[in-house]
Amino acid sequence: MNDEYLYLWAQWGILNYKQYKFVLKEFGDLENAWKKITPEFLSNIGIRDEKIERCFEFKEGISFHDITSKMEEFGIRLLSISDDSYPQCLKNIADPPPFLFVRGHIPQLHKSIGVVGTRAITSYGYMITDRLTSDLTQNGFVIVSGLALGVDSCAHESCLKNGGKTIAVLGSGVDLIYPSSNSNLADHIIKQGGAIVSEYPISSPAIPHHFPERNRIISGLSRGVLVTEGGIKSGALITARLALEQGRDVFAVPNNITKVSLSGTNHLIRRSEAKLVEIVDHILEEYQMEPAQQQMIFDFSEDENNMLVKLADGGKSMNQLVSETSICVPKLSEILTNLSLKGAVREDGGKWVLS
Repeated sequence: MNDEYLYLWAQWGILNYKQYKFVLKEFGDLENAWKKITPEFLSNIGIRDEKIERCFEFKEGISFHDITSKMEEFGIRLLSISDDSYPQCLKNIADPPPFLFVRGHIPQLHKSIGVVGTRAITSYGYMITDRLTSDLTQNGFVIVSGLALGVDSCAHESCLKNGGKTIAVLGSGVDLIYPSSNSNLADHIIKQGGAIVSEYPISSPAIPHHFPERNRIISGLSRGVLVTEGGIKSGALITARLALEQGRDVFAVPNNITKVSLSGTNHLIRRSEAKLVEIVDHILEEYQMEPAQQQMIFDFSEDENNMLVKLADGGKSMNQLVSETSICVPKLSEILTNLSLKGAVREDGGKWVLS
């Protein structure tokens, strides 16, 4: 694929996943599509007529040189959904972003959990978010959140102070940190081996409707989602609903029944949409993990990383792994033993699975 047209389409930023597939089916590749796309085609794939004229005006002003200069300035990488390095768990949701802008490094996500909640965090919400996020980090989880004020910021900060890696999913371009007061936090996330990610083009402002849209990415990058504090109509509850639709686990911390404005977690628990969580063990037991046996497992060798990717889509027997990797049995046994000692994999019914 010609990188220039990949970058141009990503910066144009008008396609959802379904529309992206239509474009490739019709034109064969992104270069041909860029040169031959018409307003009529955009209308046929569901883009509103009143938006199409603005789209083409914007398209005329997009410069490959400007994109690459900005990406170099901010250390941005672009992943397309066809890339091997695009997170597999995100590929598997119903509407993954066709393009993902990334600053930093996306860690291995076989042990990742979204931590979300209200911007108007209370002292109780701060205490419980800090405690649970710290415990999750110490048990080897990557923390995914949205860099907003309140619960999101607390989750990122708690992860970092415990030496963990965290991912922030933005409702703006990755070069425009929102809120700006969290710019230093974003830098810390990157420096400690985590990532800032967004589906929105470079220099895109934080627009209100972006935030509920980006929530599907928070849940999509996560094995489960923990809601620590939030209202029934909050973005955190939207993330929980999206997590359920994606087949993710949902966990919630009960709140004071007199605080009606923060009754979202109680609502999830009452409807049996979330598991009630008071301590980290309530999450770990869902994944058959013993707290005393957990350790920080963020650093893997290249062979170990490759094995985790192989096991991400389900358990495999030793014979299957030999066939798929062409690695000899003794070497495979060594890799799997090391991963088992790190708490990353376990043997279950003759197959190796992620812990």
